[in-house]
Amino acid sequence: MSSPLPARGRRLAIALLLALLALIMLPNFVWLAMGRELQHPWVEPVILPVALLLALLAVLGGRLWVACLVLLPFAVLSPLESFYIATYRRPSFAEIIATLIASNPREMREYVGALIVPMLVSVLLALALPLAAAWASRRAALRLPPRMRWTMAALALAMPLAIAVTAGINTKGSLEARWQSGSKKTTELGDEIQYGWPFGLIPRLVSYRREWNEMRANVARLDGYRFGARLATPLHKRQIYVLVIGEASRRDHWSLFGYDRPTNPELGKIANLVPITNLDSAWPESITAIPMILTRKPATITSFTWWKEASILRAMAEAGFTTYWISNQQAIGKYDSPVSTFAFEAQHQLFLNHASWSVPGAYDDVLLKSLRDVLHDSNNNLFIVLHLMGNHQSYDYRYPDAFKHWRPTESDPWDDEVDASDASASTVASDTSADDSSDDDDDTETHQRITNSYDNSILFTDHILASIIGILHDEGAVTALWFESDHGESLPSATCKLEGHGHGTRYEYEIPALVWYSDSYLAAFPARIAALRANAGKRTMSESTFESLAEMAGLSFPTQDRSWSLFSPTWVYRPRIVNRPAQGDIDTATISKECAVVHPHALGTAISPR
Repeated sequence: MSSPLPARGRRLAIALLLALLALIMLPNFVWLAMGRELQHPWVEPVILPVALLLALLAVLGGRLWVACLVLLPFAVLSPLESFYIATYRRPSFAEIIATLIASNPREMREYVGALIVPMLVSVLLALALPLAAAWASRRAALRLPPRMRWTMAALALAMPLAIAVTAGINTKGSLEARWQSGSKKTTELGDEIQYGWPFGLIPRLVSYRREWNEMRANVARLDGYRFGARLATPLHKRQIYVLVIGEASRRDHWSLFGYDRPTNPELGKIANLVPITNLDSAWPESITAIPMILTRKPATITSFTWWKEASILRAMAEAGFTTYWISNQQAIGKYDSPVSTFAFEAQHQLFLNHASWSVPGAYDDVLLKSLRDVLHDSNNNLFIVLHLMGNHQSYDYRYPDAFKHWRPTESDPWDDEVDASDASASTVASDTSADDSSDDDDDTETHQRITNSYDNSILFTDHILASIIGILHDEGAVTALWFESDHGESLPSATCKLEGHGHGTRYEYEIPALVWYSDSYLAAFPARIAALRANAGKRTMSESTFESLAEMAGLSFPTQDRSWSLFSPTWVYRPRIVNRPAQGDIDTATISKECAVVHPHALGTAISPR
């Protein structure tokens, strides 16, 4: 007869092992409860993680204490992953891992906030549990019987296989079509592993490391490049220059540029503000538009081709400015990594978006606290790039509820009762007649909601820019700010269904841009401001931004060409080349009536500007 002590030790080991497995599955249960971005409910958060856990226990069931130690790092991270899912309603992913790794301790404390102590306690308890389970399992010599291990292995194989077979059975058509459907589902399951916990962390880390290394290798290509820049007019006062890069903002929805809705109530009241009223982007998407802002890359170079020169950040650093890149976007990703090659030319980087563009909550006001911190942490001359999430789809995700001024929005219920004042404020002009069909009415309502949501996002961008300017004003330095959106946006209408960007409509090229300067900047550099005001209404392009920023900050370097700078009286007009659907001059292009798609004529064709 066995003694009671070994029996109690065995029961304790089993209880701790079950508790460990429950902790490991906690993020999946939180995700299942939240219900956002579940492509296949139960498959990603339950079936695949359970199958992989069964496979692990089948392999290590003879030494369960080893299995506990294998699960230890996942257990420690389980509370953090659960917190992330509860906050953003989706699992973490490679881009977020990069953002978190790039964050400094102060950012992380601010991100976690008052939960930092409970989270630290949770992590310590999560560390203790697998250690205790491993100790108890080894002391009790806990192991699974061979028959149970074989059963677990069979279940681990059967669960995903059953999903593939079910997909094939549910497919209509020939036996070959069913087989192909089942095979395709098997491949998809391999990709879907990354969303579950714990083993989905492994492909996320692999993806993060691959993308991070590729991005850093691209940064290193220009490590040796030098402009030979210096500060032409040193001052005995601190200088701070800020470039704000907007996202997906179209000029004709800014009241600052003539829109009939008051989308810029705060900027409209600010002194020393110069709207640049006719500046266009060369490209209708970020990956190709942002290099045009930061470098001297010509617009005639098609697609995303690496440019031979470094960015304005390198030139500023050579002239003695401490450089920062503060972003509400992510460090790596298909569309983020190319932009980050410029971010990592800065001496300091802060990536503050812990969600993604596809979920709510990543508002641009997160940049304000970091901007204040940077200004107060250094007494040096500063050049700071602030990269906004701006007005990117989904538009309702870009602003908090306090800025839901025009209603109804995309996210409002369709049976919402909108009061008379809201209805009046949100009316969008329509040419539809009284006998239009109900489908036309539904389309009109949809377009109105999209427009309202988009305009609310512009209203919030107005607040962010005004807040940034307020922070710079209070600093008391010689300072100036340049704002420019990377590209514009197409909104659906009665005549066109295009939405988003990348289509090549005029609204994707026509972007808002503006300059703000302090009184002390005007006193120090009156000639620059006079030239800026003289050039602000002229037809120009984002190709002018690099040289304009260089002259705004007073840089001088051997290859400088002031004829590109809006701060120079020598600025000259050049053909404004855009690149989609074909390359050509937007000022001589044909614009389609339905969607305002830009159809440039061949370069050199003599057609009067429109």
